Amino acid sequence: MSAQLNPLPSASRLPARFGTPKLSFGWVTWLARVWRAYDTRRQLAELDPHLLRDIGVTRLDAQLETARKPWDIQGG
Repeated sequence: MSAQLNPLPSASRLPARFGTPKLSFGWVTWLARVWRAYDTRRQLAELDPHLLRDIGVTRLDAQLETARKPWDIQGG
């Protein structure tokens, strides 16, 4: 016979002053965006000159983009 311990009380057992517990996963979204920026910039650095021409990017533009930090991302 094993007892299951639940370290967090369910929302129904919390006093009303605590309200409904809310979880925020904004940091997970941010981390996913940072990883995607890192990965796509790495791929951009590996492109051949003819592929860069196909997407309308010069080698200098690609180098400037890949030199940015992964967390230097724009947009939302």
